[in-house]
Amino acid sequence: MTGSKGDLSRRSFLAGVTGAAALGLPQRARPGGQVVPTLSLPPFLARPTTESILVSVRSGVVDTTARLEIRAVLGPTIWSAAGADRSVPAGEFVRWEIGDLASGSAYDYQVLMATPGEDLAPVATGRFTTQRVGEVGFTAALTADPHTGSFAEGSAPVIALDDVVRNVQRDRPEFVIALGDNVAWNTSRDYAQYDDFGANFAYTMYREHMAPLSVSCPHFGLIGNWEGESGKFPAESAALMATVRRKFAPGPNNLTYPQGGSPNEDYYAFDWGPVLFVVLNVQSYSAPSGSLSTPMADVTLVGDWSLGAAQRSWLEGVLAASDHPFKFVCIHHPVGGNAATSMETLYGRGGPRAALVGEQRLVHEMMREFGVQIFFFGHDHVFLDESVDGIHYALPGSCGAPWKFGREVTGYQRYWPDSGHGRLTVRPERATVDFVDQAGRIIHQFAVEPV
Repeated sequence: MTGSKGDLSRRSFLAGVTGAAALGLPQRARPGGQVVPTLSLPPFLARPTTESILVSVRSGVVDTTARLEIRAVLGPTIWSAAGADRSVPAGEFVRWEIGDLASGSAYDYQVLMATPGEDLAPVATGRFTTQRVGEVGFTAALTADPHTGSFAEGSAPVIALDDVVRNVQRDRPEFVIALGDNVAWNTSRDYAQYDDFGANFAYTMYREHMAPLSVSCPHFGLIGNWEGESGKFPAESAALMATVRRKFAPGPNNLTYPQGGSPNEDYYAFDWGPVLFVVLNVQSYSAPSGSLSTPMADVTLVGDWSLGAAQRSWLEGVLAASDHPFKFVCIHHPVGGNAATSMETLYGRGGPRAALVGEQRLVHEMMREFGVQIFFFGHDHVFLDESVDGIHYALPGSCGAPWKFGREVTGYQRYWPDSGHGRLTVRPERATVDFVDQAGRIIHQFAVEPV
């Protein structure tokens, strides 16, 4: 494995040092008998800013000493330690908040570990780019709905996720936005959780399958209706699931970026070059107004869908304060619904058909007033691009979930029932979105101009 963003499949990745413990393999021995530890979960990058980034790993089956080293791609070839060495118990998560970086710059990093009394040796490497500022170009990726944890290893949905991860990796994006339902298990949507077994399993699997990408591509996650954090659940259940999420897939909090957000890391905003990205949480702040018709339902009435007063006020303030040429909003599904049936409408389906329904009308009016060009969402597992009042409601497919909801469910007249991802290419004069299917082919493209 190298520090570059090459074409690295999950199979070849897990065949390396980093993935050995994840497969239950023994520790690797070096000549002379020294045992080199392995990681049970490889590096996961998050919270990239102009001067910092978070790197998270999980140690393997033995106690170790750990160090993270970094060097600028265009700077001296000497590695510098990011802080003091750490003593890490077996199976524990380790985080490094790397600071004093330069904006818009590429860095290599390596994680080194050793068992007591042995010399430190590399167990994982990667490369990342810090947050860009100003009128510069970049490429990013958008994924949705893998439902990782619901399907067995080797199944078609898991193969689809691996294919999409490989395709995204070839794009060499500077970050990925995962639009929710990133994890799922059989009870996570319908019932409160009183232990973290299902969540731990699902997030572990997600980290493993995202690994070829996450070692060099910072991750921005969203809350979907399968993460177990719905507002219909008791607060202690949702809080337990949020704790697992923050441990396995940390994200920005209210202090990470100037735009602020939630201390719970479930909504936030950041800019990258000329683009403002606003990431919303439609699940946790919506509560049913009465009894639920089925366990799968999150709300009683479509008007129950809500961002909550605090998040809604924050959204308006962030959009009003922005003078970015491009503004994109990301959410799992609209803050409302308007699908082909009343049950699917209540479930939040319908995308652009729901633009003027319930609280989504308020969100849509804000987007019109403040010049938002794209509303990215997931949930419906197909590719869709439809404009409402000049705003693209864009759904970048599903990267795993096999259910491709058609016209009889969503009401959509024009859509693509393929697995895949969205590729966002930004230049100062234009932002282009490509819908890329599982085979790596572009099946649709649209572009927006700066405002």
